[in-house]
Amino acid sequence: MIGFGPWPPTSAGNWFAAVAPGRYTPAMVEATSSGGRPVKSTRQGFTLVELLVVIAIIATLIGLLLPAVQSVRETARRTQCANHLRQLGLAIMTHESGRKIFPTGRLSREPDGYGWTFRLLPYLEEQAIFDAWVPNVTVYDARNAKAMRTPVAGYYCPSRRGPAADRNFDNNNQRPPVLGVAAGGDYAASAGSWFMYASESGIPDGKKAGPIFTFSKVKPGHVSDGMSKTFAIGERHIPPADPSWGDMTQRWQGDTALFPSDTPDVLFRDVYRGLAAAPDDRSPRKFGSRHANVVQFVFLDAHVEPIAADTDREVLLRYALIGDGMDPTAVIDDGGGDGT
Repeated sequence: MIGFGPWPPTSAGNWFAAVAPGRYTPAMVEATSSGGRPVKSTRQGFTLVELLVVIAIIATLIGLLLPAVQSVRETARRTQCANHLRQLGLAIMTHESGRKIFPTGRLSREPDGYGWTFRLLPYLEEQAIFDAWVPNVTVYDARNAKAMRTPVAGYYCPSRRGPAADRNFDNNNQRPPVLGVAAGGDYAASAGSWFMYASESGIPDGKKAGPIFTFSKVKPGHVSDGMSKTFAIGERHIPPADPSWGDMTQRWQGDTALFPSDTPDVLFRDVYRGLAAAPDDRSPRKFGSRHANVVQFVFLDAHVEPIAADTDREVLLRYALIGDGMDPTAVIDDGGGDGT
C-alpha cells in the first residue's frame, strides 16, 4: 500500500512529496524548472557602477552624434539660404527683362520711399505686400503697416534667424520713431567700392559702381565685366552690439527696417575692406554670414557662389565693380619674383 504525505498539498513541492514521499522533497521541486534547469528565486538589478558605465556610454555616443546632426542641419540651412539668394537673382533678371534695367537701389534718401528690397516683391510672388504701399506718407505711418511691417521669408538666412517684424525704423541718426515692428532681412545689394556710392543721373562709373546703388539705373550694357562675374546681392554682416547703444543698436549695426529708402546701411554693403571673417567683426559695411568660413552671393546671371571669407580684397573688388575691366578669376600679380 502506498503511503501519502500531508494532504492537501500547499505547493507543487508538497504535492510531489505527498504523492511520492521520500522520493521528492519540496526544496528539490522548487529548485528546478520543468526542463530540469535551476531557477533563481530572486532577480538581481544593475549595480550603481553598471548604471554609471551605461550612462557614460550613452553620453559618449550623444557627444559623437551631436556634431554630425548639427552639421547636417547647417548644411540644410545653408542650402536654403542659397535658394533664397537664387530666387532674388531670378527676380532681378525678371525685372530687367521686363523693364530693361536692373532694380534701382533707391530713389529717395528720406523715409518717404522704398528700396530695391521692396521693389522686387512683385517678382517674388509678394504682389499683395507691394500693392499695400501708400505714397505721400512716411514709411512708419500706420497706413503703411502692411507694406513695411510684413516680413518675407525669402529675405532671411535661416542660419541667422527666421522671419519676424521686430526691426526699428530709421530716423537720420536720431532715436527711432517706431520700435520693433518693421520687417527685417539678411541680404544686401552690392553698391560698389563704397556702400554709399550714388549717381544723381543713375549712370554708373564702372570703376566705382556695383549694379544696385542709390539712384542706380544700370542696364546690362553697363556691365562690361560680364554678369556671371559680377556680384548682385550677398549676405549682410551684422556686427556685435554695444550695450551702450540702447535704442540705436540696430541703427549702428546696420540692421533696421529692410524695405524703406532711408536705410542705406541695410540696403547696401561693399567689399572695400574685405568680408567679415568672424561674427565679432566691428564693421557695419561688410558682407558676412553665419556659415563657416564662407559668404554666399548671387551674381547678376542668378547663379549662387560661396565666397571664402578670407578672399583677397582685390579679387572681391573685381567681383563687385561692374566695369573695371578686371577678371576676378585671373591670378593677381602680387609683385613677387625670384630675384632674377
